[in-house]
Amino acid sequence: MEQWGMWIILAIIFAVAELLTPSFFFLWFAIGSSISAITSIFVESITINIILFLITSFLLWISTRKIVKKLYKSGDKRNLYQEELNGKKGSVILVNKDEEYILVKVEGEEWKAHCDEINKMKIGDKVEVIKRESNILKVKKEEM
Repeated sequence: MEQWGMWIILAIIFAVAELLTPSFFFLWFAIGSSISAITSIFVESITINIILFLITSFLLWISTRKIVKKLYKSGDKRNLYQEELNGKKGSVILVNKDEEYILVKVEGEEWKAHCDEINKMKIGDKVEVIKRESNILKVKKEEM
């Protein structure tokens, strides 16, 4: 396989990683890989393309990090959006006892959730969000 093909595969891997994570980190490596793929058509040196990839990715990451820090520089010290759902109410829309998770609907959005009382859960039960960890909620059954 030619060098540009490897860079395209690497760009796709980084793009998929960006889609699967809640952070905004892998996008810059996908862009750096894409730029290296384009330059590898004209420049055969793997060393130059790797250096270009590293420099491009690093500069994009650093520049956006500074911009985001300026935008969100405020007196609020909580993790952005991490604690926003704590205490919110929702309802169970799916119970998967085999894989030990449930799907809940909270404020119109569907979330994968874990619950200590999964054996007692039924579709339609009301739950309360205890904690959000990445894309998964920790919930408890709401007492009637």
